[in-house]
Amino acid sequence: MPDLESVATELYALLPADFTAARNERAKQLGGELGKKVKALPKPSSPAWATNLLARSKPAEMAQLLALGASLRDAQDDLDRVTLTKLGKQRRALVSALAKEAAALAREAGQAINPAAVVDVERTLQAAMSDASAAAAVSSARLVRALSADGVEDVDLEGAVAGQAAAPALRAVDPSPIDLAKARRALETAEDALRTAARAARDAVDDRASLESERDDLREQLADIEGELLDASRAVERTEKERKKAARAVDRARATLDD
Repeated sequence: MPDLESVATELYALLPADFTAARNERAKQLGGELGKKVKALPKPSSPAWATNLLARSKPAEMAQLLALGASLRDAQDDLDRVTLTKLGKQRRALVSALAKEAAALAREAGQAINPAAVVDVERTLQAAMSDASAAAAVSSARLVRALSADGVEDVDLEGAVAGQAAAPALRAVDPSPIDLAKARRALETAEDALRTAARAARDAVDDRASLESERDDLREQLADIEGELLDASRAVERTEKERKKAARAVDRARATLDD
């Protein structure tokens, strides 16, 4: 006999458009108290669905991100402010990259999400890195709504996870910690990739500016040529009139000779 958690896991893997009908059908099949609980499962928000999709589709990347969050939380007392600031910027870059990956996965699944939802996915991933209970919530792939963290209070998980057990809160489970030096190297690699992408973007901007300048020059040349063409056309008209006038003069002269 399935339990609420397993049924919720099954339902929250569906596309949002298919969720309500599938939930109602499943509740009808199960009946009884479990059926009532299944019928009460809320449809996930767009950011929550995309985050769940990311957790299911990219478990290794998610595990690394959450483990990095755990390591950084443990290391906060040992690292200086400058290092923490640098790692914080790099962490945000990784979160942004994973949020974009979630958006790409959503598009591939035929359920594109808007930019505001992508921002909410980022906030959810940031919350998961800052709080062990939020990390467990995200790992469940049964989020109902997006999460957020203020860096001071614990992340609010009330009603955030579908099929949650009767316990008042999720069990706080940190991902397996990873070597901080290894995490730093991974972050530095990501930072190098970001710098490379930024340089490529700048080069593309420069190329576009160069091509736009060349286009403007060509437009000016074309305008000059069109002006010259107009002058040439007028000259043709004038010479054609003169030719006709001369031809008429010739005809008159021949007529006089014939007389």
